[in-house]
Amino acid sequence: MARHVTDETLLDVLEGTADPESRRHADACADCAERVKEARGGRALAREAEVPEPSPLYWEAFRRNVGRRIESDSTGRGWRWAWLPVVAAAAAVLLAVPALRPPSAPAPLLPAWSALPPADQDAGLSVLAGLDIADADLSAVDGERDVVESLADLSDEEARAFQDALSNREGVL
Repeated sequence: MARHVTDETLLDVLEGTADPESRRHADACADCAERVKEARGGRALAREAEVPEPSPLYWEAFRRNVGRRIESDSTGRGWRWAWLPVVAAAAAVLLAVPALRPPSAPAPLLPAWSALPPADQDAGLSVLAGLDIADADLSAVDGERDVVESLADLSDEEARAFQDALSNREGVL
């Protein structure tokens, strides 16, 4: 055995109930043998000591105190334990209900521009096609307003007229 016997094993060695390996170590190791000898002497002193029997008044007071504590513990804490099964059942139901529902079908994937009207019905596409100046600079020329600002200020009627004009020029662009 590489280590010395523990205090618990030491008592087992003293009483003769320890495993053979611990007993051999306690016999062979000088430190452990000394500890067994000290424990044997302490046990002998404890057996020789005279402990007086408490008076009958002590036992009566002890009995009353134990009875009072049992009564106060049963009334003070009992109701807390009564709720434990109810809480456990509620938790089990809350966890089981979502698991018992059949899996729902995944949400259908929406097209990227589902909020926009179809291309054949979108009047704004022809306006955008007319403004398709990908690499051009839309900044103002000589202090004039740029194209975006000008288009933003158009009334509904002017915008329709502009759209009609652009749609008539589709083949030209």
